Amino acid sequence: MAGCAASSIGLGLATLGGGSSGAASSTLVLRYYQTQTLLRFLNASNIVIQGYPPLGGHVIEDDVDFVGDKSHHAKKWTVSDHLFCTVVTAPATANCSYVFAAGGSIIYMDNLSENLSSSATPPIPIDGGTGTFAGHSGSALITSIGNTNNSNVVITLHKG
Repeated sequence: MAGCAASSIGLGLATLGGGSSGAASSTLVLRYYQTQTLLRFLNASNIVIQGYPPLGGHVIEDDVDFVGDKSHHAKKWTVSDHLFCTVVTAPATANCSYVFAAGGSIIYMDNLSENLSSSATPPIPIDGGTGTFAGHSGSALITSIGNTNNSNVVITLHKG
């Protein structure tokens, strides 16, 4: 998930800064190049540690997201995201919550069970959103980029 291994339809895309969508469809596809700004590991007492956290410990990751992908993206980020995970089994299975935020709206993914040591990330189900994205569902596909803590993100949203 993202660095842990973690275009225009009216106001919706303007709020999130871009993406692409089908012409007369209720499906909205947003594409971002995600760059990590913070990766922190905590033990079960919420003390910052070096190395992967033990059972009950946490992984916190913050990123900024640029419209586009690694090869072709905007110069300024317009979206940020936050990942919070609690390690529940060794070596790296965690329960996580993930939030993308921009312009007063959020897209959220809760109660995720993730293998944070895996480089293969299946699509992550989106639970919903607020503001512009209230009532949306869908999925996020996060593809890690080589030996970096950066990723390409494709968010597919459906209204209803």
